[in-house]
Amino acid sequence: MNSTEATEIWVSVQIVCHNDGKWLPRCLESLRQQTIFDKIEIILADNNSQDGTDIIAEDLIRGWTNARLIRTGGDNGFCVGHNRASDVARGKYLYLFSTDTWLEPDCLEQLYRACEQKQADGAGAQILEYQDNSIQAKGSHGFDIFGNPISPPSGKTADPMFCIAGFYFIRRDTYFRLGRLDERFFIYGEEMDLSWRIWITGGLVIPVMAAKVHHRGAVGVNPAGGVKATENRTSVQKRFLANRNSLLIIAKNCQHVLLIVLLPMCGLLMIVEAIATIVMTRSTLLARDTCWRAVTGFISLRKHVLAERTRLRKLRKRSDFWMLRFLKFGFGRSHEIRAILKKGFPKFSR
Repeated sequence: MNSTEATEIWVSVQIVCHNDGKWLPRCLESLRQQTIFDKIEIILADNNSQDGTDIIAEDLIRGWTNARLIRTGGDNGFCVGHNRASDVARGKYLYLFSTDTWLEPDCLEQLYRACEQKQADGAGAQILEYQDNSIQAKGSHGFDIFGNPISPPSGKTADPMFCIAGFYFIRRDTYFRLGRLDERFFIYGEEMDLSWRIWITGGLVIPVMAAKVHHRGAVGVNPAGGVKATENRTSVQKRFLANRNSLLIIAKNCQHVLLIVLLPMCGLLMIVEAIATIVMTRSTLLARDTCWRAVTGFISLRKHVLAERTRLRKLRKRSDFWMLRFLKFGFGRSHEIRAILKKGFPKFSR
């Protein structure tokens, strides 16, 4: 190890918190056990928790010289939380993380070494279930005709990796050059949007399957079951944001051919979802709030979309024709169909 490596911060781990303090002890302990703990810093960004999560965080990191808590001043969402954390981050790489997770001891070192070796802009770890080693997600190798990320067949690795699964490991300079997370998203789809921007501006995203993260997932909208979800549950807000943000991703990042193809197909899929919601729930209000409102919300952000397209046009190095290599056969939301067949149509909460 040279003298520069001995003094610099390799990774800034950013954790956004909001009323989820019960998950923090195991998350932070797994960071404490990292093989490169002395080369990382930890930034907890609290989004105005009302259950004492911020106090729990302060207690857990008391005495840690490489950890700090910042408060964002409101329930500002995943994207704002990470952008505020990045304002004070000093690492060569950022790891955009959440509380309902824990890392295996060499996870961050594996991510760091792989990115350094391959000169990658971003990387994704293998995501395992919270309580065991079964695979939860391993990233996507492309997108389907509706613009959804699509995973490779069972037993295969997404290499090259079009979009990471869950948590971004990204060079800090790349993160800022690309404009950081889009705060209009609030939450959901931000990793897909960032992946598009990395690829179209000439970057590289790699899979690092030796780096392993255990993740509960959906604790805010589907909390029943503790470390393992027992229901098929979602929320009106989640479906609204997921649908609206899917349209935003396509409209911002696609150049011409893919814009013409993917945007109407994404809209068509929302019509199908709206019809299915009405049939299964007998509620036109649910369909309105999750699908129609997503379309109107997207239209209301048209000035933002145009500004982003203008900004990205100056950074673009790869055309839609180059990006066509990532268009794959299949359906990126097939896991939702499997969940419906196993547990029934999702229950909605507000």
